[in-house]
Amino acid sequence: MDLFRKKLAVLDLTHGGIPIAKKLAALGNDVSGVDVYGTVDQALLGELEEKYGIRCSKAPLPVSEFDLLIAPVHLDPAYPMLTEARSEGKTVLSHHEVVGKILQADPRLSEIKIVEITGVKAKTSTASLLADMLSRRFEVVLHTSRGLEAWKEGTSFLIHKGLSITPGSILTAVEKNLEAGIRPEFFIFEISIGGTGTADLGILTTLSPDYGIANNTSLASDAKLKLILNARPGSTLLLNAGAEKALEAAKGSLAKVLTFKDPFYAEPNLKLSEAPDFVLETEAGTDKSSASGELSVSKEHSSSKEPSVSNELSVPNESSTAPEASGPTLHFLYRGEELFSASLRPGYNSSAYRTAFVAASAAALELGVGREAVVSVLEEFGGLSGRMQEKELNGVALVDNSNSGMDILSAEKALEYALLKKKDEKKGSIILILGEEASQVCEGLPPGSVQGFVEKFGTKCRHIILVGERMKAVTAENASYAGSLSEGLLKASELAGAEDIILSSVKCFR
Repeated sequence: MDLFRKKLAVLDLTHGGIPIAKKLAALGNDVSGVDVYGTVDQALLGELEEKYGIRCSKAPLPVSEFDLLIAPVHLDPAYPMLTEARSEGKTVLSHHEVVGKILQADPRLSEIKIVEITGVKAKTSTASLLADMLSRRFEVVLHTSRGLEAWKEGTSFLIHKGLSITPGSILTAVEKNLEAGIRPEFFIFEISIGGTGTADLGILTTLSPDYGIANNTSLASDAKLKLILNARPGSTLLLNAGAEKALEAAKGSLAKVLTFKDPFYAEPNLKLSEAPDFVLETEAGTDKSSASGELSVSKEHSSSKEPSVSNELSVPNESSTAPEASGPTLHFLYRGEELFSASLRPGYNSSAYRTAFVAASAAALELGVGREAVVSVLEEFGGLSGRMQEKELNGVALVDNSNSGMDILSAEKALEYALLKKKDEKKGSIILILGEEASQVCEGLPPGSVQGFVEKFGTKCRHIILVGERMKAVTAENASYAGSLSEGLLKASELAGAEDIILSSVKCFR
């Protein structure tokens, strides 16, 4: 179905609907935008109408007025316009599908290869590591929750910051990049809850832990499978071998299917029907990443060549720490045969990056990057800011685990790591910063989950600083509140002694 001279309704202007509506209007369609949640400022709605000719409404519109509807996969199917569309047999396309159609029809992208990365965990880290690896041979533009970056020869600079990873934001990322006059050989897009169907290489990091979407009427994992089901013939899919639903969906696909082993996220008793194509194994080093005795199979991205994109916390006197210890050695295998090994740096929790290590390495090799470049990136890597990276804050040890993908499971693993650090280094007590800066960041951090966390683990911390308006509903004897991550860090710095550990686990954009 073409998207030209149609009457279209774009539902949900909060989560990426605005750039979709703008682009469809520019392509010659009669577009109406529906502010489903009533959260868009009236002045912005007025601007969309006056400047772009997009009629905007905070109330549902009659479906009979439109040729088709465009709605995000997470919208409640009971929303009146969706209910009416089903009863009338009206076509409803997802935001992902429409963005895919727009990208496929854009001649400016015809010579640029596209990589899309979706999943529950390790999207940002896999994308960032892959960008560094690809940049050793190609020019790359990377769009993640960290920002829109241009990468070349292992270094990067910021093009734009502040975009989300909704499918609609891909359209903004493309425009910002072309406005900057950059024509990369690769676009890498981190994308939430699915794929657009335009990728030359689609990567699925994890499907677990799964969660409900669309008012709990469907699962996020089913939406993410669209990366597979809509894959172009002749494209390549790189899938987590522990995601059984993904492997089942890939049967009969006209795309080339490759798999990687990720024991961290696979079901404990899962027996793989076929041997994975790519596997990482480790020899333990003496840093904290190997203390649990688990396989360290993948990690999130950063480089000793500091990119110009700053993801550091906005607080004074913070620095990275690098204990005098050796990190683990990775052994990368392809169908049972070792291709290379890499010695990791200490100073960060490398076990938190296992998915990204294997997925990014496999993707880079598949896309034509030499082994030496892949090894170089792995060995230079020191952890992504906000993803289990060790730092110092005013002379106090800081474990930084604040990022857009942070959830309760991640908070538990971060606390486990901090407790191990406390024991091994004979530290004092733990000051925990926990919560969210914005409830719309990747589904938010449910206050009920936080309440359960503090009831179960709160006594392991001397003090807990809860961040965000919704966290005021959480109660604990040793808790106080802060309005933002930066305020929480300042409070923690005031409370902590020189031998204490500050653990930062806040869901936020960095």
